[in-house]
Amino acid sequence: MDANEKRKKDREKRGKISLKDTLPNVDYSTESLIEMLKADNSQERTISAVILRDRMDKTAINPLCIALENEKSLYSRIAISEALSNMGEPAVPSLIKLLGKIGNNQETELPTKYFKKKSFPLVRDMAARTLVNLGKPATPYLITVLDYGNEFKAQQAIDALGGIAAKTDDKRALPVLIKAIDTHHDEKITFWKIVRSLSGFKNDNGVIKPLILVLRGDHDPPIIWEALRSLGQIKITTPEIVSIAESFTHDEHSEINIAAENTLNILKRCE
Repeated sequence: MDANEKRKKDREKRGKISLKDTLPNVDYSTESLIEMLKADNSQERTISAVILRDRMDKTAINPLCIALENEKSLYSRIAISEALSNMGEPAVPSLIKLLGKIGNNQETELPTKYFKKKSFPLVRDMAARTLVNLGKPATPYLITVLDYGNEFKAQQAIDALGGIAAKTDDKRALPVLIKAIDTHHDEKITFWKIVRSLSGFKNDNGVIKPLILVLRGDHDPPIIWEALRSLGQIKITTPEIVSIAESFTHDEHSEINIAAENTLNILKRCE
């Protein structure tokens, strides 16, 4: 078996399918497809999720959420997530319940390196990522989590709100996130996630003052470089913003230097 064939077999073991693989099952009842989500074969689980995605039968929401929570195969998990995203607002309450419950990939400590990519950081929590793909209908539900959810659940909601803002330009969560800067000031991970989420609100002047206040405060380096990054991602240039970014270019922490230089480069392109 050559390398390409080996890679193909490996992807298939993880649930990779082609569109034609779904054809024998497209006329299955929703009940039968839901049962397929429990199949031992990962490709069968993917086939079921793909067909349910296109069918958009809301009775499949809870079984899909159960499957998402338990699924280990990459391509099957992606297909299940896409199916739930395609269900729209009716799927949101069930996904909210799953925030922070799937896997252990969520950040639980401050980063050691500056995030250099131009895109919004990938939301790690699977339920939150699904909600980001679902988009604007999820925003009001996620906002309520900041008030009533536990701290870990709130962190995943913050990630999702930032991702939705970056993807759809939905700015309804901005006042709540700015307020949360004060209410979560002593929770370092949550505070850092709020600062990071603000980078999703591009071209919004309302983000500038909170970020400047963060940069003028006494915070851990990851929060400082995240605030600098967010300031650049907003893409609004003023003499004050440029001056603040320049003041960090000779900071004793190398990652803060990098963040400041990158922010200045972005701001120069926006002039």
